[in-house]
Amino acid sequence: MTMNDEKHFTLEELSALTSLSRRTIRFYMQIGIVPRPEGANRGAYYLVSHLDRLLEIRKWQNAGISLNRIRELLDNSAGAADIPARRRSTGDISVKSHIFLRPGAELVIDPAEAGFTPEEVRELTQGIMRCFDQIKQNQPVIDNTPNGEQSDEERSEE
Repeated sequence: MTMNDEKHFTLEELSALTSLSRRTIRFYMQIGIVPRPEGANRGAYYLVSHLDRLLEIRKWQNAGISLNRIRELLDNSAGAADIPARRRSTGDISVKSHIFLRPGAELVIDPAEAGFTPEEVRELTQGIMRCFDQIKQNQPVIDNTPNGEQSDEERSEE
């Protein structure tokens, strides 16, 4: 696809594709977080890069990030890793896994906040239960380091 073949959008199409009002898109251009359209006046058009930028901004705003912080993130393309977690507010709902170990001992995991998949939560739970059983039976907890490597403690015992 050559540069002239790239998909063009009108402001109305961009608005419909992003679920943002035309006024909001114009405001984003005014404050400099979205580039101005190509062309001029009634011949102005937007590119896929405009669409991508608007979708990214909308995603970050939905996560509770301010426009000032979004501007910083856009200025520093590597800054996406610095996006803070959304602050909790009254009425937010979260699903947590409660793992009962024994009366008075319970492990609580928020998979979304921890970034765990259901499989990882299951694996973590099984590992904790194995360790907990060994502790209850006064057995040393076995260090299952990857690739059969010995732990520092095991090496020092040899």
